[in-house]
Amino acid sequence: MIIYAIPGLGTTEKLYVNTRIDNAEVVVLKWPTPEKNDTMKTYARKFLDQMDLSKPFCLLGVSFGGMLCTELSKITSPEKVFLVSTSKLRKELPWFIRAMKYIPIHKLLSETNHRKMAYQGRWFIGFGKAYIPEFLGMVDSMTENYFRHCIQIIATWDNRQIPQKAVHIHGNADKLLLYKCVSAHYTIQNGSHAMIMYHADEVNDIIAKELTSAWQ
Repeated sequence: MIIYAIPGLGTTEKLYVNTRIDNAEVVVLKWPTPEKNDTMKTYARKFLDQMDLSKPFCLLGVSFGGMLCTELSKITSPEKVFLVSTSKLRKELPWFIRAMKYIPIHKLLSETNHRKMAYQGRWFIGFGKAYIPEFLGMVDSMTENYFRHCIQIIATWDNRQIPQKAVHIHGNADKLLLYKCVSAHYTIQNGSHAMIMYHADEVNDIIAKELTSAWQ
């Protein structure tokens, strides 16, 4: 089974360094270049040319990647949609993110300031000290205007449809996409927004269990 994975905002395949699923190959998709007028739907479609839809597959997304997987699930036929540390509906986004649709502060910030905010937010998201160099390297690797355009995509996302075959895994210590705002199928105790790295064994076990049940 192939699992096509999309990282979180400003991160790369390194986010999935601890993701290992028995009898499955995790293929991390690259970020297409976002454009000013992209929506979650149009941006999700830009990932399709990296996927082989002729064979059975699953989707796996963390944070922004989970939102994109939600949209991809509408136009493809995944066996399962694994959503980690994310929101699958607009109403699951915290108020301060929904408010950006009407008060688009992110449009006023320079590219430099967007990257500085990403750097400074590493503790808030839950990245430990040992991983800071890798995290900063991921942020630096993003294309120009990536953050401005992608934040706009998230702020204006208006999904009201829960993906079929969705499996939502969330940490109860997530300070960005708050646990109290979402309806998760599995709860990771003390899991932060970056729990895909720090609670990888628990997340891996859940995914493996769900895949086993799908094959039975």
